[in-house]
Amino acid sequence: MKHLLASLIAALFLFAPPSAPVHARGERAGLFGYYVLSMSWSPSFCLSRAGRRARKQCAPGARKGFVLHGLWPQFKRGWPSECRGAKRFVPDAVIRDVLDVMPGRGLVIHEWRKHGTCSGVSPRAYFSLAEKLFRKIVIPKAYTAPARLLKRAPGQIAQDFARANTGFTKEMFAVVCKGRGETARLTEVRACFTPEGHPSRCGVNERRACRARLVIIPPVR
Repeated sequence: MKHLLASLIAALFLFAPPSAPVHARGERAGLFGYYVLSMSWSPSFCLSRAGRRARKQCAPGARKGFVLHGLWPQFKRGWPSECRGAKRFVPDAVIRDVLDVMPGRGLVIHEWRKHGTCSGVSPRAYFSLAEKLFRKIVIPKAYTAPARLLKRAPGQIAQDFARANTGFTKEMFAVVCKGRGETARLTEVRACFTPEGHPSRCGVNERRACRARLVIIPPVR
């Protein structure tokens, strides 16, 4: 029965179309192809329903731009989540250490349980790597704290990040937006890394994460 289930899962990953990435819950920790570093654009998050409850991140005058959303193990197509064999508990000291780049205790715990448990390392090592990679990314000057609304094509945003970061190419970044039609709002920029933390091309999961022709980037407040 176990062999049959494994064969079915393998077939699902092999034949799933690029437009429909799949995820596997309860996989064994440490088995993945690359990492996605997700950087959330705070001004967009603060305009959402969830953002209205995030008092610290979205308080008037907080002036937050990109913050660390998470570090996600990925397959070539699809991703693991809530992997078995990993500790569910995140020590308070680890949470405190990462709060300067991640905007909330609840987010830290959620990211560990859903994604960090699949990394194959301890909570401290996982969040240490996440913070290291986040700080490694140079945010292009135009996107650090824009005082007015910006409009960019998704490809231009990826190219701007590639030019600002030595060793990266445009294909190593993915732009994520929310909205339908020709124009959408920027929600994230993602950078891809090998499991060892080196720049890597993004996989199928990140291709065409934003299908809009033009991306609106709300200003930092």
